[in-house]
Amino acid sequence: MLDENELLFDELYEKTKDCGRIQFIRLLIKKERENQELKKELSNNRQIKSQQKEFIEWLEDMLVSELDIFTVVRVSDVLSKYKEIIGTK
Repeated sequence: MLDENELLFDELYEKTKDCGRIQFIRLLIKKERENQELKKELSNNRQIKSQQKEFIEWLEDMLVSELDIFTVVRVSDVLSKYKEIIGTK
């Protein structure tokens, strides 16, 4: 059974076996750009997750503070809906 690196090697080999040096370098540049974009997206996703967590914690803190019952119910509804929207339990 082939491991992930061997499969990747085989895939890249097939894509580049008939490439000249310039074509190979262009392919590497393209893959590097794609890699940088994915890293940027991952970083943005982490930032969004952090902001979502902070907002949820803020809402939860409001629930334990001394608020009137109507405010607690509204905050609880907002918190539940927000968690539903972002897919958090």
